[in-house]
Amino acid sequence: MEFIDPSVYERADEGLRQLIKRAEVGALSEKEYDQYEASMKLLADEIDMEKQGYERGMADGMQQGIAQVAKEMKQNKMPMDVIMEVTHLTKEEIDNL
Repeated sequence: MEFIDPSVYERADEGLRQLIKRAEVGALSEKEYDQYEASMKLLADEIDMEKQGYERGMADGMQQGIAQVAKEMKQNKMPMDVIMEVTHLTKEEIDNL
């Protein structure tokens, strides 16, 4: 909305910024609104992809950490049943480390 002084945005709390945004979106033409919706979907998709990548990275890191712990326990001659209980790995998975 062109008639709103930019300093208003700087001083506005979150609620006012949301109201301004709604007014701006409401003032769009149908074509502009379709473009806005497409850009919001693209942004949401990007955020979902980042979240999935983060979650996958965390899961992979946890698996690597568990494998490292199991490997060190195995090298220190810890009983297999203890390694399996602590790491939740199978005997076969531990043997392959």
